Amino acid sequence: MRHLSRNKMYTAVTVLGFALSLTFVLLLGVYIQNELSVDDFHENKNRIYRLENETVDFSPPIATDLKQEYPEIEAFSRVYNSSDRIAAQGGQKVQFDYLGVDPGFLNMFSFPLLQGNATEVLLTEDDIVLSRSMALRLFGSGNAVGKSVYINSEHKFRVTGVMEDFPETTHFNRQDALVNLKAFKKIWGFENILEEYGWCSLSIYLMAKPNTDLLSKAPSILTNFKENFWLYKEGWAKTVEFTPLKELYFSDKVGNGTKNASKSMIMVLSIIVFIILLLAVGNYINLTIAQATFRGKEVAMKKLLGGSKNQLIRQLVAESMSLCFVAVILALLLAKLFEPLLNSLLDTSLNLSQALNMTNFVILVCGVLLIGFITGIVPAIKISNFKPIEVVRGELRTKSKSVYAKAFITFQYTVAIALLACSWIIMKQTDYLRNKDLGFNKDNVVYMDYLGDMGQKQDIKNELLKIPGVKDVSVMWQSPLSGGSNQTFNYNGKSLSFQEFSADSSFYELFNIKIVPTDVAYSNKGVILNEAAIKALEIEGNPVSYKMDDKEIPILGVVKNFNFSQLRNSIGPLMIQQQVPGSYANNIFLKLDGRGTLKTIDQIKATYGSIVGDVEYEVQFVDETIDQWYKKEERTGKIIGYFTFLAVIISSMGILAMATFYMQQRKKEIGVRKVNGATIGKVMALLNRDFLKWVGLAFLFAVPISWYAMHRWLEGFAYKTTISWWVFVLSGLLTLLVALLTVSWQSWRAASINPVESLRSE
Repeated sequence: MRHLSRNKMYTAVTVLGFALSLTFVLLLGVYIQNELSVDDFHENKNRIYRLENETVDFSPPIATDLKQEYPEIEAFSRVYNSSDRIAAQGGQKVQFDYLGVDPGFLNMFSFPLLQGNATEVLLTEDDIVLSRSMALRLFGSGNAVGKSVYINSEHKFRVTGVMEDFPETTHFNRQDALVNLKAFKKIWGFENILEEYGWCSLSIYLMAKPNTDLLSKAPSILTNFKENFWLYKEGWAKTVEFTPLKELYFSDKVGNGTKNASKSMIMVLSIIVFIILLLAVGNYINLTIAQATFRGKEVAMKKLLGGSKNQLIRQLVAESMSLCFVAVILALLLAKLFEPLLNSLLDTSLNLSQALNMTNFVILVCGVLLIGFITGIVPAIKISNFKPIEVVRGELRTKSKSVYAKAFITFQYTVAIALLACSWIIMKQTDYLRNKDLGFNKDNVVYMDYLGDMGQKQDIKNELLKIPGVKDVSVMWQSPLSGGSNQTFNYNGKSLSFQEFSADSSFYELFNIKIVPTDVAYSNKGVILNEAAIKALEIEGNPVSYKMDDKEIPILGVVKNFNFSQLRNSIGPLMIQQQVPGSYANNIFLKLDGRGTLKTIDQIKATYGSIVGDVEYEVQFVDETIDQWYKKEERTGKIIGYFTFLAVIISSMGILAMATFYMQQRKKEIGVRKVNGATIGKVMALLNRDFLKWVGLAFLFAVPISWYAMHRWLEGFAYKTTISWWVFVLSGLLTLLVALLTVSWQSWRAASINPVESLRSE
C-alpha cells in the first residue's frame, strides 16, 4: 500500500488500464457466448436440418415428396414469413409479422406454449397461435384462446394457442403469430399453394429420425431433383445440402423469417478479446518491471534481513492478484455502464446481470486468479533476482536488452495502426454506398403500405394529390426498395430470371427515371425493360417484343439501369409491368415539395386514415430506408473504431511503461550529457528516436495486414470504394503522434532532472 500510494501515476495507469481492458473482455465475452448459444434450447436441435441449394427457396410439394420417399425423415415443416394487419372484433387493425408453418412446427421446435397443446393448435387453415405480446395487445390480460381475430379485415381465424415470444437466442425473427400454411389459400386466394412446384419461395425444415443418416441421402436427392424438379433441370440450382439447425444462425443464406450473423465477425471479436487481454497482461508486466528499480532497496533490505526468494515471489504475486481483483471489480462496474453502448453497437440485448450465473462466476474467478498469477510471477522472478549488495551500494544496473518489450510495443502499435486503417476504410465504404447515385431520385420521397381495396387505387391517389406539398403519387406492387419479385421463364431454349414489379405511369416522373419509348402501341400487357434485360434477351436494334414462355410481351420502352436492391449486388434484368385497375398493389409512394414536410406528412396521415379506416401503418422516407441498408457496415466501422481507440490507449500505456524503464536505465547517461552541455531538446530528441523506430516498424507490418483484410472484405460488394494510400499514411501519422506525445512526457521529465541527482552516487 505504501508503494502504491507513493507511485500514484503507476497505480492509476495499472489499475485503470487493466480495468478498461477487462471491461471490454467481459462484455464481448458475454456477447460471444450468447451468439454461440443460439438455438441451443431446442430439444431436437441435433436432428433438425434446413434443406438448401445455392439459396434456401423451395416449392411446397418438395417437402411432402421427400417425406414419402425417404424413411429417414420423421417430420417436416415448411416456413413462409408474411406481414399483414390483424384485429380483434371491432378493434384497431395493427401491423404484425407471422409465419405460415405446417402443424408439426411446434413439435419440431421447442418454442413453449403458454396456452394450448402443440399437437392440436394448428390443425386447420382457420387456426392461429398468437405470441404473448400480440395476445396481450389484442385481448388484454384475458384468455385469448377460442376468440376470433381477422387478418386484413376479411379473413377470420380462431385463436387456438398462445406461445411465449420468440427469444433472442433463435435464428428465427421475432414473430407475432403462427398460422397453418394452408391459410394462404384464403389470405392470398392461392388455392393450389401446397401443390404448386412453380412457386419457390419458402424454406423447408426436416427432422431426421433418431440414429439415421439423413445427410447421406443428399446425392440421391440431387439426382432426383435434376431429373424431376424444374429449378434443377433449368440450371438455377445445382446442389442439395442439409444444414444443421445449430449452423443456420451463422449461415450466409437467409431464409424465410430468419436472421443471421457473421461467423467471421464472431471470430474477429474473439481475436480482439484475446488481443486486448494479451495487451493488458503484457502492459501490466511491463509497468511492473519498469517500477522494479523503485523497489530495489525494499527487496534488498528484505533479503539482507533474511527474506527468502520464495517469500518475495509470494508477496509480489499476492500484490498482483490483489490489484487484479480491484481491476475486475472496477471492470464489472464499467461493464454495466458501457452495456447500453455495446447493445447499440452490436444491435443486441446483453444483460450482464443475467450472464453472471454460477458457471460464468467460477470462470471469472478462475480467470482472475490465473491472470493475477501470470502478471505477478514474471516481474516477481525478475525483481527477486536483484543482488542486495549491489542495490545498497547503488550499483544496480538493470541492463536488459528489452527485446521482448520492444517486440511487444511493435506488436501493440501494429494492432493500433491496422485497426485504425480498417475502421477508416469501412467508414469510407459505408459513406460511398450511402452517397452513390442509384439511378433514381430518393430525396423528398416517402412511402407507406397500400391498404385500400384494389378498386380504390385511383380514388386514393386523387385524394392524396389534393394535399398541398404533395407533388406526385405512385401506386406500386414491389418497388426499387424491395428488389422486386423473381420471374423465371423460358426464352429461345434457355432459362432467364428477371426481377419484376408493376407501377403506374407516375412512377417514372416521381423517381426521375427516363424512359426511351419504342414504336410499339400502348397495351396494358406491355412492359418497360431496363438495359440489362435487353442485353439478356439479346435484342439488337429497336426492341418491339419478346416471348415469355408462350406469350408475346410488347416492349413499351427501355430505361437506363438503376439499382433496385442493395449495392452488394450488381444490377440484373428488370421488367416493369403496368398497374391497371384490379391489379395487385402493396406500396404507395409520394413525392413532396420539401417545404413544411412534417405538416405535409400529418395531412397525408389524416387523409389516408380517413379512407382506409383505423389501420396501423407507417410513413417512411425512401432515403432513410436506403441508409438502413448499410447500418451493418456502419456498426462494424464503429465497433472497429472503438477498439482502435482502446488499442491506442493500451499501446500508449505500454510505451509509457517502456519509456519509464528506458529512462531509468539511461538516467546517468542523461546526467553526463547535460553536464557536458546537452540541452533538454537534444536529450529529448535522443530519447524519443528509439521509440519512434518501433512505431515505424509497426507501420510496415500493419499496412499489408490491413490492406489484405479490407481487400477481402470489399470483395463482398458489387460497388466499392478504392483503398486509398493516404488512409494508411494518416493512420500511421496519427498513431505516431500519440506515441510521440506519450514518450515526450517521460523523456522531458528525464531530461529536466538536475544532473547532480543522477550523478551524486558516482
